[in-house]
Amino acid sequence: MQHSVTPADPQLPIAEALQLAISKKADMVGFERDQKRMVAHRDDLSKMNAMGLSSLPVECIAVPETSPLLRGERTRLNQSEDYSRRLTAYFPVYFVAALYELQSLMQRFSAKAFVIGGITRDLLLFKEKRLSVKDVDMTVEGDALAFAAFLTENSRNFTVEEQFPEFGTAKVRYKDSLMFDFASTRQEIYPHCGALPVVVNRGVPLVNDIIRRDFTVNALAFSIHELGHVLDYANGFQDIQTRHLRVLHPVSFFEDPSRILRAMKFCARFDFELGEETALLLENFLEYGGQCYKGGGERIKQELKGFLAAAESQCKSQWIRFFIEKDCYRLLNMETAYRPGAETIERLSGVCSILPEIESALSSYVDRDFLFDVYLCFLCADMPEDEFQKTTQRLGLTRHEREFAEHFRRIKPQVVERFGALHDFSSAAEIYDLFHGIPFVTLAACLVELGFSNPKHMRTVQEAFLKYKRKWEKLRLELDG
Repeated sequence: MQHSVTPADPQLPIAEALQLAISKKADMVGFERDQKRMVAHRDDLSKMNAMGLSSLPVECIAVPETSPLLRGERTRLNQSEDYSRRLTAYFPVYFVAALYELQSLMQRFSAKAFVIGGITRDLLLFKEKRLSVKDVDMTVEGDALAFAAFLTENSRNFTVEEQFPEFGTAKVRYKDSLMFDFASTRQEIYPHCGALPVVVNRGVPLVNDIIRRDFTVNALAFSIHELGHVLDYANGFQDIQTRHLRVLHPVSFFEDPSRILRAMKFCARFDFELGEETALLLENFLEYGGQCYKGGGERIKQELKGFLAAAESQCKSQWIRFFIEKDCYRLLNMETAYRPGAETIERLSGVCSILPEIESALSSYVDRDFLFDVYLCFLCADMPEDEFQKTTQRLGLTRHEREFAEHFRRIKPQVVERFGALHDFSSAAEIYDLFHGIPFVTLAACLVELGFSNPKHMRTVQEAFLKYKRKWEKLRLELDG
């Protein structure tokens, strides 16, 4: 597709760049950098302007002129593949049965529906059979609430559990085995950087729903009415094959900065690399985002949890290093002046080589937040006190999370000395005195710290701690006359 481009300075404010594009009747403004022509589309300039980001420079959302992220490249179907013969080979039988019944009912309802998200991505990404499907995100090209009601009226297998008219969504149970989340296709706007989106139109064509999503690999649509056909409007097939993660448009990170952490989570989980333009847009947000975004909040915390709680691997270690070295940790508090030193970077990226052994040994006591909690201890360990207070407050840590992180900050400098005298023949009283009063997560972080310098002694301390947990933790000293 041919686009008209008018020259602009990369530091030109977005409001002025938009007016320039309008006055010149140009689709884009552009500039030269490193022998590449970088451009920003007028529609993206308009979105940034509407979000109150008019003073930011145009370069913050500029991408190479050949980039498929540009408006117009997302309005056509790039590829369609038929996976109908793989359904029973990949999905459990009860899920396939639900899909066929949905197809029959959908044809009677005269609408189209699609499974979009992780299930469709994983169908292409993995070859082994998926043994369990419990929750399914379903997008209806029309009225999702009306379709949910139609299901229950015409099949005893479907039951509406909850409805949310203000969002146009419904939770529908299939027998006792599946929960479908039905939502109408929709268009959204973001009032400002990091805000929750506002729905402006429902029941739109699928392609308009696709463009609002996070990454191309999560924008593949598994058709129900043409069961098993997977539609690709965003080059998701190609990105899965080449293992690249790409946003769908240049404004993506300014709309939702938590997508940066989500990107690292997926890269760590699936061994993906960031696409060239996506990496550039990430760096640009971190450079300019502090002017419009304070960081922290519930979405940042949840995506940080998802990233740090991913299974331990060398790939995850590399992305944790990326998280620190590329200043992505500033998403927790964009106003922070703290810069982690080399030792902190090595500690954080090296945790994954030690923590699995500790997690396995302490498995009877760990919960689902264990990995996140231990990483949080190391992430906060060397922050100056004022930065720690501001960051943890902005991130919205619970009292419990703050307590074990604060305890590790106090104890970390003395870990080796504190636990150094412990040996295989230490008495029960010595073990009790050593561990009593230390939060469980703090102790796990201490074990990791010991593992960096003396893995053998770490195991000695670990065994002593397990004795303490099993035998003596609940003992209390009683004095009588």
